[in-house]
Amino acid sequence: MNALIATVIVIGSRDRVDEAAAALADLGETGGVRAVLISEGGETQASPVETEGTIRIDGLSPDYVDNAVAWLRLSSLPAVVWWRGGSADALDRLAHLADRLVLDTDPADAMWPRAAQLFDRTALTDLRWAALTRWRSALAHLFDLPQVRDSAGSLRRLEIEAADPAAARLFAGWLRCCLTWGDEAEIVITPTGSGDLSRTLSRVRLTGGGPGLTLRTCGGDPSCLEAEVDAAGGARIVPLGDGSLASRFAEELGVRSRDGAFERALVAAMEIGA
Repeated sequence: MNALIATVIVIGSRDRVDEAAAALADLGETGGVRAVLISEGGETQASPVETEGTIRIDGLSPDYVDNAVAWLRLSSLPAVVWWRGGSADALDRLAHLADRLVLDTDPADAMWPRAAQLFDRTALTDLRWAALTRWRSALAHLFDLPQVRDSAGSLRRLEIEAADPAAARLFAGWLRCCLTWGDEAEIVITPTGSGDLSRTLSRVRLTGGGPGLTLRTCGGDPSCLEAEVDAAGGARIVPLGDGSLASRFAEELGVRSRDGAFERALVAAMEIGA
């Protein structure tokens, strides 16, 4: 049996807490986490129930969530708060109790302005950031090509097709920071309406004075990504993974420190607007 690596505290509505609990169960022993599940409600007293190493509190008032977290977290393990929705005031009070705070709400926009104020109080991220890791990596690798690197300053139009517009804004915010764009860049986000938020983006197109760059999911196989430069001959194929909630959260468990790239991308995403 693997040693525990963290206490994961899931907070949100009952259905979203249940969904996260199933994802943590899917991680199995490879995850090595102590799970605390708290669903919000109107109760003023915590009544924890422990089953097979998982502690659960249902229907707790947001005013008392931080007390429950302070009570149940262990000083010997990092505390990762998986925030799946709830009172924004409760989120503020939780920041000093979390070694890492992972946002996972829909829509994300309502919580982002509050989240940006917490950067100096905890290592904060959004689960969408993990879903964008391979998209960001694939695009960055295209800039290793001399013809792309030489024309980087002329790239000024970004088109994104996405099932999750918030993830598209986060990706656009990251790119805006990387290419030091001002207001002159044109960013167009088109919702696909697929409803599959686990797949976030479906196509990214970056154009300007040089060769255009395209990222897109592989035809009938959404688990892989094609990265292509106009007129370069052929596309690079990279895996996207299974996109499951469990795999995305598992990626976040491996991170401990603040992520400056995410923080800058989040601020830029809010400036881009819906």
